[in-house]
Amino acid sequence: MFEKCQNCGSRVLSGVRDQFGVFCSNECRNFAVYPGFCPACTSATTEKSSGGTYTLNGIGTTLYGAGEPCSICASTIRTHWICVLFIPVIPLGKYRVKYTQPRRFLSRRLRAA
Repeated sequence: MFEKCQNCGSRVLSGVRDQFGVFCSNECRNFAVYPGFCPACTSATTEKSSGGTYTLNGIGTTLYGAGEPCSICASTIRTHWICVLFIPVIPLGKYRVKYTQPRRFLSRRLRAA
């Protein structure tokens, strides 16, 4: 009943169960099945990371959007924004983002087209 997540080790009350094991979330499942970015996503991006995101009382940086999911590694394209009162004001760039746990992620900046 209270098994541990195969990826992050947290206790699972109701999560994702499949042939790969028991996971607390889809993010943990996707990372355990394919850790890191696939070769196609790696070649379309640079090594530059978005860094962390942090907001306090709605002011800070965050990631919005979730377009073009990769069918291999399950990463998505998200835009890094400076926000004021949770409203995106200034875009800082587009990144391919892959969650390792529900609140942790890896990111790589998209190459200029």
